[in-house]
Amino acid sequence: MPSDAYNAAVAAIKEQMQKANAGPPPDLETTRAGFEASYSSRPIPDRVSVTPVDAGGVPAEWVTPPEVEGNRTIIYLHGGGYVVGNLNTHRHVVSRLAVEAKARLLNVDYRLAPENPYPAALDDAMAAWQWHLANGGEAAHTAISGDSAGGGLTIALCMKLRDEGLEQPACAAPISPWTDLTFSGDSMTERAERDPMLSGGDALHGMVMAYAQSVDAADPYISPVFGKFEDLPPMMIQVGTEEVLYDDSTRVVEGIESASGSVEFRPWQDMMHVWHLLAGVAPEAEEGIAELAAYISERT
Repeated sequence: MPSDAYNAAVAAIKEQMQKANAGPPPDLETTRAGFEASYSSRPIPDRVSVTPVDAGGVPAEWVTPPEVEGNRTIIYLHGGGYVVGNLNTHRHVVSRLAVEAKARLLNVDYRLAPENPYPAALDDAMAAWQWHLANGGEAAHTAISGDSAGGGLTIALCMKLRDEGLEQPACAAPISPWTDLTFSGDSMTERAERDPMLSGGDALHGMVMAYAQSVDAADPYISPVFGKFEDLPPMMIQVGTEEVLYDDSTRVVEGIESASGSVEFRPWQDMMHVWHLLAGVAPEAEEGIAELAAYISERT
């Protein structure tokens, strides 16, 4: 059963969504400001340092906990449907992940749509990865992680690295990944009323139009569920059982298993989309981050 703290947080999110849906759709600037206001003020753990850095032309920041084991590194790609989110909105999540994994973490501020549609986000993720390796990073001691759109981008980046014959990370750990921007999964309709963070395809169509624009949303680098799953790095996928994007995870897991790849599927009972954003509020968020960190630590 979800904790009282989780239930209270979900109730607050539902109330926010109801108020937002009662009026005219907010413009993008208002949506971005609202997302940042909701999450950027969350505190980070003590003694975690945050240092801005130019990661191959991509704004980013090193998030460094007081204890780091060896050269262990996580490259993190934030969520937000490719149109919202930034370093501020996810710092409270990634700082806890860095502490739990005893890893330095590169929080990447890739370009957002519609100002910068596909392939801008993928290009920036690739640039940050190559910059990391060119500056002392070791693929064998590096994981790539991300949530929602950033989770899908994590998988797309691994596919791109494989396709171009480049070094891949030791593992990948997507959280609630958005892997199907065509909305073909059954959970999009079956769970539309169950996920307080998302409400089915209607909440996401604008994001797809902003990001994909004139490119077919079924392109595997946009919707990696339609890609080839051979020769990907070991992967762990976390997803909440209440998510409209639940099938975005299960179908990727099935694809990797069919290709005889290494994948661990971690469904979280009764959890909403990217419940990790409740870090510092609900224990389930801390527990999800700890599970993610344990997987990364074992492989880096």
